[in-house]
Amino acid sequence: MPSGTRPRMPARDRANTAASRSKPAPAREGAGARTRVTLRQLEAFCTVALTGSVSAGAQRLSRTQSAISLALQELESALGARLFERAGRGLRQTDAARRLLPKAIELVERATELPAIAGDLAASARHLAIGASRTIGPFLMPELLAEFTRRDPNLSIELVIENTGTLVARIRDLTLDLAFIEGEVLEPGLSVQPWMNDEICLFARAGHPAPRALANGRWVLRERGSGTRETFLRAMQPLIGTPGIAMEVSDPLALKRLVAATDWFGCLSRMAVAGELRDGTLRDVTPRTAGLRRALTRSFWLVSHPQRYRSAAADALLAHARAATRARR
Repeated sequence: MPSGTRPRMPARDRANTAASRSKPAPAREGAGARTRVTLRQLEAFCTVALTGSVSAGAQRLSRTQSAISLALQELESALGARLFERAGRGLRQTDAARRLLPKAIELVERATELPAIAGDLAASARHLAIGASRTIGPFLMPELLAEFTRRDPNLSIELVIENTGTLVARIRDLTLDLAFIEGEVLEPGLSVQPWMNDEICLFARAGHPAPRALANGRWVLRERGSGTRETFLRAMQPLIGTPGIAMEVSDPLALKRLVAATDWFGCLSRMAVAGELRDGTLRDVTPRTAGLRRALTRSFWLVSHPQRYRSAAADALLAHARAATRARR
């Protein structure tokens, strides 16, 4: 070696020396609020702190030693504190580094969870929790949802069929994305939009001995909280007063079969008894007065909660439901 020439320091030691000698740049006055600490800086700091050297940290993170040293310098500058001191062939943490390390490790670990969280969020955006009342659920939703899911086969849908009161409570509790409801909704704070009109039909079995004796007859009605029941009672009050109730049934199919097997009267959506009216099992006994027909016509509603996030899939279902209504007209 020529005289006067200093021996060249190994690359690993040069990187460690650079990291230990670098002084944090003084923070500019008023710039503290704009200081940014990045995940790459924290990863570099944690890895060097745990391995004890820049070279080992660079190897573990698959980065260059100069990139690790630069990240440490930037972090020290951002924090305004030195994090490492030279200790033989390695680095020693300062008091500031020892205080920072547990929090930095926690932040880095949380950041590594983000891809899994993003996956969960993406999956939840592909799931819809839908409510439908007991008329809409069995008689409208199967066809509506079958066509909708053909457009997006990967969509997951949960369909809850309950009466109006129960569905409104589920919407209020934010456990449903939206509900298709047949009853009047008076709950404040909910989004309630008209969807389509429906007519309630009064019916009896085909061989009923007195099909016009509605005032004196016995009735099979839907359960309390049903929109069909509420509309029927309101419409029939001027005509027959309070009807004699033989039985309350929550299931439309069971209600139809009870009426077909007895001399009781029943009331359901006209779409719910269309098949039985066609085949002659049941007969329509609705009085032909315009005022009563108007009173027995009600709206179906689309109900949601403004505070529940509405995904693109939910918006697409709403648009599909409205388009299907226009096609039925």
